[in-house]
Amino acid sequence: MAELIPSNAWDTHIHVFDPDSFPYAVPRSYTPKAAQMAEYPTAVTGCRKIVIVHASMQGVSPAPLVDTLSKQSRMPGYTLRGLATIDPHTITDAELDALHAAGVRGARLHEMAWGHGKQSGGSDIIQKVTALADRLARLEWAIGIFCPISAWAAMADTIRNLDPRIQMVADHFGGTFPGEENSPEFATFLALIREKRVWVKVSGFERLYHGHAGGMQAIEPMAKAVIAAGPDRIVFGSDWPHTQLGVTRKGKTDQQRLEEVEGFREVDDAEHIRTLRQWIPDEETWQNLWVNNPARLFQ
Repeated sequence: MAELIPSNAWDTHIHVFDPDSFPYAVPRSYTPKAAQMAEYPTAVTGCRKIVIVHASMQGVSPAPLVDTLSKQSRMPGYTLRGLATIDPHTITDAELDALHAAGVRGARLHEMAWGHGKQSGGSDIIQKVTALADRLARLEWAIGIFCPISAWAAMADTIRNLDPRIQMVADHFGGTFPGEENSPEFATFLALIREKRVWVKVSGFERLYHGHAGGMQAIEPMAKAVIAAGPDRIVFGSDWPHTQLGVTRKGKTDQQRLEEVEGFREVDDAEHIRTLRQWIPDEETWQNLWVNNPARLFQ
């Protein structure tokens, strides 16, 4: 893959799990096995600039994320950044400043229920985004969200009126699934991208196309639409280490979610990258995806 990936490339969406040192929250929707930063497949992605995303089952404390970021000094040639779970109502400015110094560059909201618990609606997310924006604007941080495309459409007017120092980031193509590329909600999402109100993670491929014939080709129309709308607003994310899909957890009891340790899925990251290169033949856009855009967003 080395010939495809530009030097100084970024992977803007991975998770690191260390449950022995930082036990998972209770209750939680799943229990993944450990995945350490040292296991990250640099040989596949070519990336040495990494954004670690605080996962939902890691609870509300940023301690596990900060611990991972602190290991950067032991990884010559790597740049580590993070998106943390943050409670805007309790965290102090001094604590936010300390997170920034550690390498945190934003907050993360996971608002996709996957059939477990109540699905957040647009109004719920709007309240969370507004509260975070009030606290994070001075730091020019990102707010990264994984939510349905309908929620992005519901947030459109709110996003247009946010402090311009806040960087809104849509995980996994804005949670757009095959067939939704023709919806009015997706059209609103594309408008936000064109207006430079939203950055989009080109990520989570198989989470979106799972169960559809043709694999990654199922998301080609919406992926190309996002890329065309914002070649200067897209960033790559591998979603390593590929936790299980929500569909595999449906029907589990709360106790099973606590006790059953999940392994990771085998995902062909290299094939995803090769397909992306076919969809992005333009060299400038390819360089933007991997290097220029994420450097602007997370440096």
